[in-house]
Amino acid sequence: MNQQRPELPREEWRQYFDTVTRNYEGADLTIEVLDKDFGDLVPAERIPLAYVEYDPKDDQFSVGVGGRDARYPVVMRHAIDHPQRILADTVQHGAIRAIDVFDAEGNQTIVTVYLVKVPEEASA
Repeated sequence: MNQQRPELPREEWRQYFDTVTRNYEGADLTIEVLDKDFGDLVPAERIPLAYVEYDPKDDQFSVGVGGRDARYPVVMRHAIDHPQRILADTVQHGAIRAIDVFDAEGNQTIVTVYLVKVPEEASA
């Protein structure tokens, strides 16, 4: 993708991710980390979304995958302390939703949600 995703204002992070969790829980999700020290890593690929959240008290973004059935019985959690910027694209029918999270060290985590349906409020 050559298009830049719009940056989410920090004061909207918590509510935005609560909405993403509510609308896309169970959708396949991939987590890709572009780390300056360790290179590119893919800690989760096409695993069902459990939750996406931002905790302002601890200043931490986290995403959980799995924990839904016997195939993925445990929730795996990926956390980013002190995120600096979060970019997210808009929802389009049949599209992929991607969220880019940048940490204080300049590393980037890309969370990709593979949409199975467009929520009613997103299509309005």
